[in-house]
Amino acid sequence: MVEYPYKVQTKTPELQYETFDGAKFGYMLWPVQNGTNEVKGRILLVHGFGEYTKIQFRLMDHLSLNGYESFTFDQRGAGVTSPGKLRGVTNEYQVFNDLEHFVERNLSECKAKGIPLFMWGHSMGGGICLNYACQGKHRNEISGYIGSGPLIILHPHTMYSKPTQIAAPLLAKFLPKVRIDTGLDLNGMTSDKAYRDFLGSDPMSVPMYGSFRQIHDFMQRGAKLYKNQNNYVQKNFAKNKPVIVMHGEDDTINDPKGSKKFIQDCPSDDKELKLYPGARHSIFSLETDENFNTVFNDLKQWLDQHTASEAKP
Repeated sequence: MVEYPYKVQTKTPELQYETFDGAKFGYMLWPVQNGTNEVKGRILLVHGFGEYTKIQFRLMDHLSLNGYESFTFDQRGAGVTSPGKLRGVTNEYQVFNDLEHFVERNLSECKAKGIPLFMWGHSMGGGICLNYACQGKHRNEISGYIGSGPLIILHPHTMYSKPTQIAAPLLAKFLPKVRIDTGLDLNGMTSDKAYRDFLGSDPMSVPMYGSFRQIHDFMQRGAKLYKNQNNYVQKNFAKNKPVIVMHGEDDTINDPKGSKKFIQDCPSDDKELKLYPGARHSIFSLETDENFNTVFNDLKQWLDQHTASEAKP
């Protein structure tokens, strides 16, 4: 296996475990480690399809150095939470039921510390995050939402064939736990060869298995945001909450026009879309240092602005 390209600058926390609703979840809380006692806030990270904790190390490390705690967990169907034949086995109910559990845990801890909690989601996790902002039980208690290359609609390069699209609902209904190797488009993920080499050799990332149920669900989840039937986004988006969507312009996995459409429909008075020329799909976790630094600096500026506004009486 090729070594993970990023050298962590703080101390990597130990992976911890918690059992909930029949699954043993691996999770990590990365504290602030920058020589001060100031904690500006916490970010709950919701990872993408086939991802797991280590993929977020560079982002979590940088957040730590800049005064932000971060919390992430391997979702059901991914990482250490669902090894072996459990990889990819999950459904829509479990996705949001599990997330509510960890939202409640993090909200409780953040309230005790007197710090705001933000939600960040990448790719599939971005679709989860933006839907949580519309339908989550505690959506109005989250201080702001961040989408990274969210799965709203697939790029034409990635979109599967019409016959497969037609068959998908039936496969999901009658063969929900049957898994397929969806293939990992390394060139679509990042323009950085070192990260492509790492990902392509990582047994936690490849093969990239997904169940028929999981794949159908995340496509439908994105369609809810894109089609916006009955003004789903306008009617339900978390009241008065800021949102920023950040997307690589050269992303051939998830189409940036989905992010544009969401921001257009979103009723928030504090909404922003940031597009990054030359950046591909995994702008926070796998892209070049140059692209990452640009994107992270924008995120830090946004977080600092909104933690400051949270602190106002």
